[in-house]
Amino acid sequence: MSGELCLSPVGLSVTTKLAPDAFSAQTMSLWLLSDACAQGINAKLTPLFSANTEISYFGYVGGASVLLGLVIFFISPMIHRHMRGLN
Repeated sequence: MSGELCLSPVGLSVTTKLAPDAFSAQTMSLWLLSDACAQGINAKLTPLFSANTEISYFGYVGGASVLLGLVIFFISPMIHRHMRGLN
């Protein structure tokens, strides 16, 4: 919950900065839709957690987070080029 409170304002700010003027509402909607999809995935994963499976549960969730972080790290130069000098 606190992670979402820290990430949401930054994501919305970047979305409004990077979106073309004609598509600002659509990109804001897409940002909120991605948050809803993430919460839906979380709702499907939560029943898999129990005291017997907590090590593998957090291992898979942590591994997926690290893997996605590495993917974003390696494509960040391409993203930065598409930002066209916005800071």
